[in-house]
Amino acid sequence: MKLNVIVIDDSGVQLALSSKLIEKNEHLNLVGTFTNPFLGLSAVNSEDIDLVLLDVEMPEIDGFSLQKLFKDSVEVIVNSTRSSFEIEAYSNGAIDFMAKPLCASRLDLAVSRVLELKNLLTFEKTISTVAS
Repeated sequence: MKLNVIVIDDSGVQLALSSKLIEKNEHLNLVGTFTNPFLGLSAVNSEDIDLVLLDVEMPEIDGFSLQKLFKDSVEVIVNSTRSSFEIEAYSNGAIDFMAKPLCASRLDLAVSRVLELKNLLTFEKTISTVAS
């Protein structure tokens, strides 16, 4: 299973780093990167997106407020230079929090969590269909 991913971050450097890490991960398909959070929001809600890597501190809107506007089926990995955002990330429904700068081993762990959740949801849906 490949997850369709979008990255939303106001830093071009972080977008480039995230893109390289995503392209090296066999379970991820990079759909797009956005420095403009509202363009990213539009893509998240209009395309077949499974996962968003989301920055917290952006000039136009903070990542937590933006996350509340995503369609429900999208999983979110929040990333920030401030570890103090980790609890808020989980409180807002993120599947994981990653401190910047991102690294491949940590991204792999976060992606495995998303894949486990997606597989569990697929299994539950199958059981529900068979039971009815």
